[in-house]
Amino acid sequence: MTVFWLAAAVLTLLAVAVVVLPLWRQRDSRSVTQTELNKTLYKDRLIEIEQENAQGLAEDSSVLVSELQHNLLDDIPEETGAKRSAISPWVALPGVVFVVAISIGMYIKLGSAEKVQDWQAIVQKMPELSNKVLLGQGGEVSEQDLNEFALGLRTKLHNDPSDTRGWFLLAKVGQALNRLDIMTDAAEQAYMRDSKSANIIAVYAQSLFYSGEPSEQARAERLLVLALQQDSSQLELWSLYAFMALEQQQFQLAIDRWQRMLSLVDADSERYQMLQQSIEFAEAQIAQQQAPAAEQTPAVEQAVVENNPASGPSYSITVDVKEGLEVPGSSFLFVFAKSVNGPPMPLAAKKVAHPRFPVTVNLSDSDSMMEGLKLSQQGDFYITARLSYDNNVQTIEGDWEGQSSAISQGEEQAISLLIDTPL
Repeated sequence: MTVFWLAAAVLTLLAVAVVVLPLWRQRDSRSVTQTELNKTLYKDRLIEIEQENAQGLAEDSSVLVSELQHNLLDDIPEETGAKRSAISPWVALPGVVFVVAISIGMYIKLGSAEKVQDWQAIVQKMPELSNKVLLGQGGEVSEQDLNEFALGLRTKLHNDPSDTRGWFLLAKVGQALNRLDIMTDAAEQAYMRDSKSANIIAVYAQSLFYSGEPSEQARAERLLVLALQQDSSQLELWSLYAFMALEQQQFQLAIDRWQRMLSLVDADSERYQMLQQSIEFAEAQIAQQQAPAAEQTPAVEQAVVENNPASGPSYSITVDVKEGLEVPGSSFLFVFAKSVNGPPMPLAAKKVAHPRFPVTVNLSDSDSMMEGLKLSQQGDFYITARLSYDNNVQTIEGDWEGQSSAISQGEEQAISLLIDTPL
């Protein structure tokens, strides 16, 4: 900010100088008077007479000088004082005031003064934001908190670009905000400063994979391969490696990677159970590809465990059908969440057999579909309720569906859905 104000002051002074200098020069300039002109001509003529006399061309130089002096006296004006233009310094004052006023007005109008003040206020409260975002102190973290924390981090990193941890945190905040541009730029800066950290490699590879560019996705996979060759015990890297295979519908490859992870975790842990569910999900996808469509087993049925204890933010969804819609007793209800800007796979899902409407179900991280893909970690999402008459979650003619608007992450709320759209 010091540099900014110094530059503003210099520019304002330059603008003032443009107004004052011409007036100042005019004040110091003198007009050429008739007397001064006559004196100059007199001296020049004397020199000529002396030269003519030296060459023997002048008959009587004294007479010529006498005539020249007489002519000079006759040509002297009555005014004996030389006139000078005398402009008062006060004449320039209105111009100076006008320039300064215009400068201030343009800054207020075009300089985003209020935003600058807000920015400085955010920088001042960075310690409080850090405690809230990083340590969970001070209540629930909102999207505004994350945006302000990102702005404060970027300011800090502008002043100290060597802060590797700061770049990593900014990448994670960009991921939470679904800002791929922030995530990618910050992750690349962090990786440039520390290419050995598993956490930094994971977030950088993830940002490259999310870009959707085949060349960038291939680069992300190579980063993971090289890192796992150095240290094969990194669970986060294995999890991302398996997720990338799943996104590319390489289900057997994803299974192989999840099975490798099983050997690295405790068999009694929650993560072990999540990995098993992920393997079952991928196996169900392979079975669907191999079996006739009529015999396919819905993926959600394989992966969902009903009545799981809530983990993380929990969302209560009340589902009803439009008036007049017939619901056979043999029907099934599938309720699932998908990210707005994330992977196409469901984040969490539940199945209700033979529902009686209205029906209420809860979704949380306990209902996640696969390892590394939790509802609480994917930003904004929407919830879909699908009524199926044949126990198949795949979209087929005759099913009905209802969908919510985008839901902000962390806002635990009761959600109402109406199934009213035929498929």
